[in-house]
Amino acid sequence: MNFAGITCAACHVGELRRGGKAVRVDGAPNMFNMQLFYSQAVDALMAATHDRGKMWRALKRLGRQDYERYGIAAPLIRPATLLYYGANVLLHRDRLDARLELISVIRVAKEQRDPEHPTSGFGRLDAFDGTRNFLLTRLRKADASGDFEVNKANMVKLDAAVKFPPLWSRKATPPLPVEAYAKQPERFPRVWGFKDYDWVEWTINTNTVMERNITETLGAGATVILDPKRTGSLFESSIPVKNMHELEWLAYYIDPPKWPAAVFGPIKPDLAAAGEAIFRSRCAGCHDYGDNRRSPTGLIRLRGLSLNIIETDPTAALRISCPVPDTGALAIPPTDFTAEASQLLKHCAGVKAGTAFKGSSFARTVETAVDRIKQKAYAAAGIDKAQQEKMEDIERHGKVAWRDTLLNAKAPYGPYAPRPLHGTWAAGPYLHNGSVPTLHDLLLPPDQRPKKFALGGREYDPVKLGFVVGTSCDRQDCLVDTTRTGDGNGGHLWGTDLTEPDRMALLEYLKTY
Repeated sequence: MNFAGITCAACHVGELRRGGKAVRVDGAPNMFNMQLFYSQAVDALMAATHDRGKMWRALKRLGRQDYERYGIAAPLIRPATLLYYGANVLLHRDRLDARLELISVIRVAKEQRDPEHPTSGFGRLDAFDGTRNFLLTRLRKADASGDFEVNKANMVKLDAAVKFPPLWSRKATPPLPVEAYAKQPERFPRVWGFKDYDWVEWTINTNTVMERNITETLGAGATVILDPKRTGSLFESSIPVKNMHELEWLAYYIDPPKWPAAVFGPIKPDLAAAGEAIFRSRCAGCHDYGDNRRSPTGLIRLRGLSLNIIETDPTAALRISCPVPDTGALAIPPTDFTAEASQLLKHCAGVKAGTAFKGSSFARTVETAVDRIKQKAYAAAGIDKAQQEKMEDIERHGKVAWRDTLLNAKAPYGPYAPRPLHGTWAAGPYLHNGSVPTLHDLLLPPDQRPKKFALGGREYDPVKLGFVVGTSCDRQDCLVDTTRTGDGNGGHLWGTDLTEPDRMALLEYLKTY
């Protein structure tokens, strides 16, 4: 069954504008509102089915396209296509049911949505919780009524938006064409980017790029069969792992963007030189990763920072560690949570602060479910064990692992980790949740940062390095209110004590970094 959807570029190809000119930046966060896009697409489709005029116009458009493509054979092609897809539905009813289950989850999530608290917005998305809901609210032992029922016990609020991360990376040497690494991917040059991170995701909760990509694909609407009655097709999905792996490798080739002086103005060399000294003394200790931070297999060991040190909004980190109330037919060994852990998890469903308990760890649950989805996808694509290990870079990363970051006592302690800042001038908005519109604002004390601002425009500020923002907002979910749960703009106090001349020098240097 074929479905239309989005690819990586929807979230990770940005555009910055100034004075009527635009700069397209591969790998940059995009001002894209995924939930609004899908919501309006579904609304448009449903409107056509209920409006004869719209339906007739759509059919005429299809007819014109058919004649342009097939000529006089068009009257035969369209009925044959409909028969083909009709037969496909009969042959793959399990996949259609899985898609209908997903629609039911979306419907329940919309019903529970707080209209005063946007769930995502432009350039941001509650990716963790959205994926969690898509996957875990469909786990069940059996459907009591015989029909699918959303497992509401596993549904969480969507109030922990994160920004779309930049995908570029600096390379030690220019890479060869991708074909050169087909059999020896480990020969790819060292990079300062997600390919070489020891842990990935904003909350550094997994070491596997492949499974991270699978969860993101599920969050973007991929179909997966989770009905335990369908034992033969259980965990089959629409995820094309070969294509996904090719897209991942394509992202490895994206370089950090160069400052477009012709559009944003020239860099001031003397000011940038002064800024470099400030960067080395004030920023490099967290954001610069030399060879001393490489593991024996060449991975960058990220510097995880605990919540009491980084002091940024904790919602995403707390939510990702919440136990799963009901794992359905998925057998997950129980985890012993201490009384101390229950204090951290007191906002989670069924957890009583200060009381030790047994429960199903989110990390163990997602690791088990995603591995089964992955293995089915590998089998469907005919990918053998040796190919799998190459695709997942097992030689360098070792055994696939997920972790409940807040509760893990091993490095990187997390839950948030500073990344290299190459090209960061094009990676706004800032902090993991996109709650600060410019780098200049980030270098101010938190009480001087914008409290409310509208995202969605692409006009760039070449002085403050970030988006030009206001407070008027006439589109759904475009207002960022930093007083709301998940949207806090506090923390990251480093650099906030700089004088304004030093602050501007540092920003000038970051244009070159």
